[in-house]
Amino acid sequence: MRKIVLFNIGISGGAGKAMINLAKAFAEQGIEAHIISFKDSQYKIPKSIFFHKITSQNSPEGALKEKLDSLGEFDAIFSNSTPSNKILSKLKLTNSIHIVHSAETKNYKGFFSKIKAYLRRKKYQKLYSNKHLIAVSKGLEKFILKELKAKPKSIKTIYNPFDFNQIKKLAKEEDKDIPKEPFIVHVARYDLTSKRHDILLKAYKRANIPYKLYLIGSGEDEEKISNIIKELELEDRVILKGFLLNPYTWIKEAKLLVLSSDFEGFGLVLAEALSLGTPVVSTDAPEGPREILTRELSKFLVSTGDIKSLSKSIKSALNRYPKIDIDFSYLDAHKIVNSYINIIKRVNNENKIR
Repeated sequence: MRKIVLFNIGISGGAGKAMINLAKAFAEQGIEAHIISFKDSQYKIPKSIFFHKITSQNSPEGALKEKLDSLGEFDAIFSNSTPSNKILSKLKLTNSIHIVHSAETKNYKGFFSKIKAYLRRKKYQKLYSNKHLIAVSKGLEKFILKELKAKPKSIKTIYNPFDFNQIKKLAKEEDKDIPKEPFIVHVARYDLTSKRHDILLKAYKRANIPYKLYLIGSGEDEEKISNIIKELELEDRVILKGFLLNPYTWIKEAKLLVLSSDFEGFGLVLAEALSLGTPVVSTDAPEGPREILTRELSKFLVSTGDIKSLSKSIKSALNRYPKIDIDFSYLDAHKIVNSYINIIKRVNNENKIR
């Protein structure tokens, strides 16, 4: 095996972080790792990884093909989001593998809600049928097969890769902006549709705790979130911190990290926080959080959209949280990359047989 390619529209959020961790692990195995994107990376790209920004004015699939042709032969290409899965699928490459990071569920309202939900399921059923898929959680794999009723060529659950040594190293860096008084955090892109800052803010106000809430992230919904903060009269208690290249110092020092999403493929930030010893509370978002918050921690999972329960769980977690004793070694990037290598070998062997 000589060369692999990872493709996404942009390199941001959890999927972007996972891409870089995976590419780095491939490179450490002596495999050329190339990342292709239409945008600059939100994160620093290690020197061991080749980064290519597409600037072609061609159609997205045409521009991707141009870039791939310039790279020569490669053993596999992985797409890393719904938009990138759609673009890559149009090229019909036999060595393409689609990583599914989210269930992409959506709650519709109004008279035609059932019809809209049905059409959405059919769209994703088509997208993920007749493809080689990797799901980032067992729940997500089950959702694709049972709920969407997609018929992929193959599907396997491989959890997102983590570099825990690097996370712990970054968490020790000094950040003079960190408040001296206790605080809680939410780390996610500013996206009301999926991350549900509105639910978080209403639950936070209801909890009436003495700690300030810092929202770490960036995104198109920043102004809308700011308006909700004003409507709830929380300007003095909730701070839009913006995107941080190193959020781990904040996560480590926080009294609590809260996730309020309607859907999550895995929920990287939950594992990151717990690995740093920080308590977490999360909505039971399809499909990943329940695979992270297990045993005693499962009581800190609440139903999506449930403001009252989320508020209660926040107060409960701050009052008393179980000892965090979770072995996340199975998520180490060096172990995860071996599962990817096995998938690449299997797909390429099947192509030779055909």
